[in-house]
Amino acid sequence: MASSTSTPRSRSRSSTTSSNSSDTTMPDAPPLTPARPRQASQSQAIVSPTAPVDSRDPAFSLLLSLPRELRDRIYTFALTSPFPFWWPGTASPTHGVAVSLLTVSQQVYDEAAPILYAENNFIFLHPSDCNIFRVISSPYSERITSVYFRAREKELRLWTSYLGSKTKDRSLRHDLPKLKSLWIFLRCGNMPGLMGPIGGGGGGGGAGGGHLGLPHMPQALVAQIQGVQNALGQQVQALQQQVHHLTQTIAAGIGHGLGVPQQGTAPTQPAGPQNAIGNGTGNDNQALPPPPPPAPAQPLHQHPPLPQPHAHGVQNNPPNPGPLTQHMAQQLQIQQQIQLHAQVLQQPLPQPAGAHHPTFNASLQRWEREVGLDSLCLSLQDSRPKDADTKIVCIMRQPRPEVQRLVQRYPDELVVDRNGDARSRFRRLHGIEVSFEVSGFEVPV
Repeated sequence: MASSTSTPRSRSRSSTTSSNSSDTTMPDAPPLTPARPRQASQSQAIVSPTAPVDSRDPAFSLLLSLPRELRDRIYTFALTSPFPFWWPGTASPTHGVAVSLLTVSQQVYDEAAPILYAENNFIFLHPSDCNIFRVISSPYSERITSVYFRAREKELRLWTSYLGSKTKDRSLRHDLPKLKSLWIFLRCGNMPGLMGPIGGGGGGGGAGGGHLGLPHMPQALVAQIQGVQNALGQQVQALQQQVHHLTQTIAAGIGHGLGVPQQGTAPTQPAGPQNAIGNGTGNDNQALPPPPPPAPAQPLHQHPPLPQPHAHGVQNNPPNPGPLTQHMAQQLQIQQQIQLHAQVLQQPLPQPAGAHHPTFNASLQRWEREVGLDSLCLSLQDSRPKDADTKIVCIMRQPRPEVQRLVQRYPDELVVDRNGDARSRFRRLHGIEVSFEVSGFEVPV
């Protein structure tokens, strides 16, 4: 019984066990073993060799790992601009320079800052700006090689003193010792009458027209012409005084010739007993009469002696003209000379056929001293670096039609840029390259 009763119980447990473990292995089956290692252990084996990457120095830079030649090319590409830098002022977006590159590290700054100053152009509007910039900026600013100065005519004395100075505190030589290119733009302002005597056509007294073109000429030429006129006026006044003096002399001489005996001839004594004294007919012991008084002094030493009056009057034959006729002829010649000088001043000199006009630079040579260009070149002779390319451009403002007329008159000497301004070719003045630029502006109608 016991066995019969125990058998179902065991069966029930086994059936229950079999039903619960039907999804798993059987009790009599061997245990499962892994056929290959787990993926987790494999990943740990791969990561372990590359662990030093995460433990590198955070100051490591791929830029500094490059050779110095490649780094310099990167600095040049990132820090140079085709547009000049104005100072005082800040870098505008048009420059496109990565100035923040200088803040990466001290090594990058020491390598990139010299390129920033050496490879860019800088513009200064006042001599004090250049001097102060060197004081407050980086010490690498002494590497500047290209500079533009924009000078105004009224500040020319300040520029000449700065450019010609040799002191260490304030001078071009000590502020920019590495300078290789220096351009000075001298703005002379608006000079509306300058081109009249330079490019004026013939027949009308120049482009300005009018009497001598004085209202349309610069002050230097006006002063020169007025000086010539004053000198000519003084000469004319002196000639007129001489003519007046000669007229008075001739009139006095004619009066003496008609009623006064000539100088050097004794007056005729009337007949009487007094005349017999000197002839031996009277008493020899009688005192001689005093000599006659001399004739009044006349400035006849400057002129030939007047002829004796003719018995039938003054003869005015053509071979021997009278004094009055000679005086009138001289006065007429003086008037003709005065008129001739006035015509020469009023009318331009006629040019022969096939003759060329004077060059543009030759027409402006007399104007250089008045503008101050001559003194500016002299101040740069000894102070500028010997190997520096120094050029001066003198800028004048003229109406746009005047610029076009000059270009037509001097096509071989003037070059027109994209803005319509004309510039002459450079020539040497005291060892400095000098050019003139005529900047056009629109005239309101």
